[in-house]
Amino acid sequence: MDTETLPHKPCANCSTAIVAGQNYCPNCGQKTPTPRLTLHDIGAEFVHALAHVDSSALSLIWQLLIRPGVVARDYVSGKRKRYFGPFAFLVVSVAFASAVIAISGFQAVTTDAPNGLASFLQKHINLLFFVQVPLLAAACRLLGIREPFNYAEYLVLTSYSAGLHTLFYAFVVIPVWYVLRSDTVLLTRLFYASLSIGPLYLAFGMYQFLPGRRFSSAVKGLFASLLTQAATQGLVFLIGYLYF
Repeated sequence: MDTETLPHKPCANCSTAIVAGQNYCPNCGQKTPTPRLTLHDIGAEFVHALAHVDSSALSLIWQLLIRPGVVARDYVSGKRKRYFGPFAFLVVSVAFASAVIAISGFQAVTTDAPNGLASFLQKHINLLFFVQVPLLAAACRLLGIREPFNYAEYLVLTSYSAGLHTLFYAFVVIPVWYVLRSDTVLLTRLFYASLSIGPLYLAFGMYQFLPGRRFSSAVKGLFASLLTQAATQGLVFLIGYLYF
């Protein structure tokens, strides 16, 4: 019998039969044979991950910095292969920011008096990040009722915007807080200054996203962000009143 047709040990990943000469499983593509894991393998995989970060995600972050509305409009119009998906981007951004908050001890939820709701939201800050996205899309849809976009399409814009805004907190706000945490006066001023970033960024995105008069589009984005902040505060207050 030809040795090239002799069966070898099956694939460790999917149990497909492997024959001599096959370096990769024909079913799942895993390299064969699969050797026992070593520290060298872990180190090599870690270096590979650092050196081969998904270029589409990095390119998306840069594009969202300079033209968030154009990216969202392209995605809505069908140009989706070129961009990292808005909802995957939001999930990854929120997960990363939530981990940074938990590790750093940053107080994302501030209150005059400690209470159960504030403690819950601090522990589950990702829920607060996620809840604001559909509220923001609803506010954009309400203010742009005459525009040619539906609610789902506004969700694309708000997911991209919220994802980048979340990364801004993870990479800028929290590191600045960590370095200057002893200077409470300066931190307070910077905190209030940072509150304007989200509304202004969404205004910039709507300026590019909506057709027609650009100034009117920017104003809609600004008011949509302010409405969402008010709605979020009201929702949190209502939950606190009913349950805590």
